[in-house]
Amino acid sequence: MAAFFSFILAHQSGAADSELLHWIKERLDQIFGTGPWVVVAVMGLIIISIPVFVVVVYLLQAKRRSTATAPPGQEIQE
Repeated sequence: MAAFFSFILAHQSGAADSELLHWIKERLDQIFGTGPWVVVAVMGLIIISIPVFVVVVYLLQAKRRSTATAPPGQEIQE
């Protein structure tokens, strides 16, 4: 337990070096030439697309599973 408390006390308060983060942001802006709203839009699309992808795969697997368990000669109607 003492090791856990010493780990917390040894941890630095800042998340990262602010100068390094500023340098990285400038370089990314130079490379891609995009504004902050483009990054927000791209991240939003990624966040929304993940659950949509999961639901689509689930529905495809459910349909495949239902046709595999249907009695022979009987088709599942959609």
